[in-house]
Amino acid sequence: MIFRRTQGFTLPEVMMAMGVGSMLMLSAAQVYPLMRQRSQSLGRHYQLDQLLRQTSFTIEKDLRRAGFCNGVCDGKTVILGNASGETTGSCVIAIYDLNRNGHWEKPGSAESEYFGYRLRQGGIETQRGADTCNSSGWDKLLDPAEVNVTKFAVTEHSDLTAGRLFSLELEARWSKDPMIHRKIIVQVAGHSL
Repeated sequence: MIFRRTQGFTLPEVMMAMGVGSMLMLSAAQVYPLMRQRSQSLGRHYQLDQLLRQTSFTIEKDLRRAGFCNGVCDGKTVILGNASGETTGSCVIAIYDLNRNGHWEKPGSAESEYFGYRLRQGGIETQRGADTCNSSGWDKLLDPAEVNVTKFAVTEHSDLTAGRLFSLELEARWSKDPMIHRKIIVQVAGHSL
């Protein structure tokens, strides 16, 4: 019988491999928290962007419809203003014939066709049937514990022949991480009068 001698790793080789492996594990352990933090930050940026885009889309939709009437309607179609203590242009009320009955249902009725949006104490609020920017009964669109709105402004541009043009500016920060912020500016072509 012939015995073959099998060779394995020597003790110094095993120690060297364990040392290299340990260094790799330590490096990975130091990089992992940084990668996780960046991933969470990107997720918050994306979520804030989506919230602001959804909010601006909702307001934009009503501004586009403002002035529509399936008959003869009289009065202002868009009211720009501000709530007490807020900046000029931080409140907009759009009026249009939602039910297509030929007139605009006034505030105070269940079917009111006055749609308001305003900045109030760092939040965007909405109300169907709003007749002024200082009335009560407005609802929050965004959770103030999550999002702090730093700017909401609607500006009407004049000198147009085909209709109305509005600029909608919306800027916000995460309440718990103010370094994460987003600004959206949208141009809205309103219903021609």
